[in-house]
Parts: sequence; C-alpha cells; structure tokens
Amino acid sequence: MVPPPEFAAWVSPAAGLQFDEVIRRPAEPPRSLEDRRRHYDSINALRLEEALGAYPASVVRRLIGGVPVHDVRPTGADRSGTLICLHGGAFLWGAGAGAALEAVPVAAATGMRVVAVDYRLAPEHPFPAAVDDALAVHAALLAETEGPIGVYGCSAGAYLTAQLVARLIAEGRPSPQAVAMLHGSGLEVGGDSLALAGQLNGHAGAADIHRMHDLPYFAGSDPADPLVFPGDHPAMLAAFPPTLLITGTRDFAASSASVMHRRLLSAGVDARFVMFDGLWHAHHVDTTLPESQEVYGLMAAHFDDHMRRD
Repeated sequence: MVPPPEFAAWVSPAAGLQFDEVIRRPAEPPRSLEDRRRHYDSINALRLEEALGAYPASVVRRLIGGVPVHDVRPTGADRSGTLICLHGGAFLWGAGAGAALEAVPVAAATGMRVVAVDYRLAPEHPFPAAVDDALAVHAALLAETEGPIGVYGCSAGAYLTAQLVARLIAEGRPSPQAVAMLHGSGLEVGGDSLALAGQLNGHAGAADIHRMHDLPYFAGSDPADPLVFPGDHPAMLAAFPPTLLITGTRDFAASSASVMHRRLLSAGVDARFVMFDGLWHAHHVDTTLPESQEVYGLMAAHFDDHMRRD
C-alpha cells in the first residue's frame, strides 16, 4: 500500500493527528445497518458533547411540520434568521446526535437559530421521503417565523439541500435566501477526486462509494430527474439562491463540488467555492480543528452576506 502524501505546512497539527487516528486507520464499522447506526450515533454523541463544551448552545427536540428536529439556539445571541441543517450519513444514519452535532457550532458562529432535521432514512424510506421532510420543515418555518431562512447540509445533507431547493423551485415555492453544500453537491460523484481519494487517505482501495445513485436512498429514482441531481439541469440551476460549496482535496466528492460551482456560475448564480488542501470528507464534524472553525466562519460570512437582518 502506498502511503498518503505528507501534509503541507499549512495543515494544522491537530488535523494531522486526527487524520492518522481516524481517517488513515479507520475502525471497521459493524456490518448490519442497525449496528452501524448505533456505532455512528455513539461516535456522534461524544463529538456533540465536545462541541457543546466549545460552542455553548441549547438543544431542544421537538416537532416542526410534523417532523422531528433539534432546535438549536446559541447562548447569548439572538440574531434574526433561521438556518435549516440537513445532516450527513449516506441517507442511512446520522440522525439524533449527528444532526445536532452539525448544528451546534454553526449556531454559535452565525448567532442564529439552527433547526437540524431528523429526516426519514433509507432503505426504509427512499427518495423523496427525506425531501418531503425537509420541505415540511421549511414550509412550517416560513409560516411561523418572520426572518430569512437559509439551508445547509453536509455529504448526504448537501445532496438533500440541492434536492430541497430544486423541489421548491419546481413547485413555485419561496426559496431560501442562501444555501451551503459541504462535501457534496447536486451532481453525481466522479472525476479525479473519486479515483484518488482512497490513495490520498491511505487506503489500499478506491473511495468507499462509486456512485451516489447506488445508495439505497435513490432506489427507484431516475438520475436524469432534475429533482434528483439538479446540477445536470442549467435551467434549474439558474433559479438557485446564492450558494457556498466547501470541500477538501482528500474528499471523494471534491470533483463534483467543483463542477457544481462552475455550473452555478455559468447559470448566473452567486456561487462561492472553497477547497481545503489536505482535508478529507466531512472534516468539520471534528468541531475543534482549526480548519473546522474556519469552515464555520466561512458559513457565517456567507449567510450574513445574503440573509437580511432586522
């Protein structure tokens, strides 16, 4: 096995240690889906405890639009605007602590309320169940709040963000003022990043995923449908709100995120793209890394630029 390349000097020592401990030598997850869900939930519960120590916030579980959510509000801040957070986890896991984990530091960085959606998971609930849940939460928030609404998601949540926006456009509903897609996009994965991610992360094989559309969530869907992969449809992209895309050079989804950015620009959308050298898929869920804190700052600036304040 060829060792991964050395990090450049600008990659933080903390990120280097995390890479060696977690990414380069990952623990083998359980095989059954239920055990895998418990496995990731236990990891995310520890990460959430760490995040709450660094980013004080209140987390309340409730229903919005009939959908379970984590209603996260930063301590000592009350700024206008609400962000909807759509968690990652291959549409198979990541609910519960994972959803709250992806909301807490962003709430602290933006000073805004963040509503993390525990959308229904595959394979029990394939496409468009997760979109339906996100849509229900968005509609309920539009009805109950007066401030602007933004949406963001990581990995599977990034794809769900794109699908939610596409659904809102298709149905003529109000779109979010701004969105952010982290380590994912509205395009099928592929390109150099998919081919090289395994080598860059010190794994003998290629990336763990070969096509997003092979995931159980997409069972029975048509990849040519603009509500599945809106990045392939210029007319749909032209109606997207201002968009921030964030990825890393060791992320298997980096190529698709880069192409999504180019296509948004070609469609006339205000789109920003940030690539972290040496960083891997969903690195910001390790919330105390300097690079993670940089991600939260970029998101805060993006939403601050495009979501009007009272």
